[in-house]
Amino acid sequence: MIRITKIAAALFIGAIGLLYFLSNLFNLGSAYSFVSFVVSGAEEPYYKILGPTVSSTWLTYLALFTIMAGELAVGAMGFLGAFRLIKERNGSAERFSAAKSTAVAAGALGVLIWYGFFVVIGEGYFHMWQTEIGLGSVEGAFRCGTVCAVLMFYIATQND
Repeated sequence: MIRITKIAAALFIGAIGLLYFLSNLFNLGSAYSFVSFVVSGAEEPYYKILGPTVSSTWLTYLALFTIMAGELAVGAMGFLGAFRLIKERNGSAERFSAAKSTAVAAGALGVLIWYGFFVVIGEGYFHMWQTEIGLGSVEGAFRCGTVCAVLMFYIATQND
């Protein structure tokens, strides 16, 4: 039963990455507008950004596509990790444990994407917390990063 829940955890990591990627892809104009709003420092009611901001269209798209590539990678790695776990679900503990690596890496990448890009860079550097739109994104990213972290640690445990 524990192995099945670890497979489900890997599928959840894959789903969260793929769903956020697809959401951004199918709402590309809105995603671009949001990233542009944040990186340009368009609204800073309290704290001012200490360094440079981004006003270039191509740099804004580069930031957006970097986020999207990370989300897609989390999704693909999560599903690949689940597939590897499914293949080894009836194998020895050593083989099942070895199959966890991709799913664990997917969770770790999710933590880096959602904590690193949104919490550290977005909130820390661009002060996203100052605006309603930015705060909502930071809170969502914190949830996604936390879900990835918890599922990653659960998959990694050696109790199967």
